[in-house]
Amino acid sequence: MARKNHLIVDSGCTQDNERWSLSACGLNEDSEVSWDGTHKRDLVSCKRCQAKMAKPRPAPEPFHKERPILFNGAMVRAILSGKKTVTRRLVKGNQIPSRSKSDSPKHQWIAVVQDHPRWGFAAFGATEEECAAELAMYGGCPYGRQGDRLWVREAFNRTNPGGTEGVYYYRADGEFPKCIGGGRFTGVESWKPSIHMPHAACRILLEITDVRVERLQDITPDQAIAEGIRPADDGFFEVDKNVLVGADPRESFEMLWQSTGGDWNANPWVWVVEFRRVQP
Repeated sequence: MARKNHLIVDSGCTQDNERWSLSACGLNEDSEVSWDGTHKRDLVSCKRCQAKMAKPRPAPEPFHKERPILFNGAMVRAILSGKKTVTRRLVKGNQIPSRSKSDSPKHQWIAVVQDHPRWGFAAFGATEEECAAELAMYGGCPYGRQGDRLWVREAFNRTNPGGTEGVYYYRADGEFPKCIGGGRFTGVESWKPSIHMPHAACRILLEITDVRVERLQDITPDQAIAEGIRPADDGFFEVDKNVLVGADPRESFEMLWQSTGGDWNANPWVWVVEFRRVQP
């Protein structure tokens, strides 16, 4: 009796160069049943696969994804003013390049690009720097890749004047919207943390233009300025209005990094995510 043809919906190759396939009815290379697969829908003879084919297909996921990212008030103001076009975030966990157990001189360092029981894979390199470069090249950044978008979460609140749908206002602005009376914040208002901000309240959308991995202390003066550091009238540099922190951009960024609990002296690997603001 001839074996039935099943519709192949997914296939690939393992790290050991072994081919695998998945049919529409759920059969794969680990199934006890012997089966034949095809990508041609008119050759499918499996009744279950045909039933799956008859159902409407779900809309495909967008090629470019959208993810949330947190910023404090000073950095939100820097983004709104156009002064901040890049952010640095720690490389964490098994994505940090570490010594491998390989005897190959080209695989002395390893970093996990994607952690998944079937589709996971790692980046390798003869040096720590080569491994970090491959980590970025193969798209291991948790914040996305070029073309992806980031919607900014910030401290906020909401009011419902006159039974309307409500107005969102943001701590970074320093004042209430004019539509609800205006006036400066006094510091006693109840704020909702940025981590709880819903997508509906988002007012800042960023498009990633470049992603790379480098050491924290490799930052240049130009990159420090792109982080939101700006010159003050007396020749010093400030992170936010009336907050003088350093004699040059790199020193200012160092103090900014340490003010958020980061360890500058450890010189960790960081994701460098460059972006441009787009309309939500």
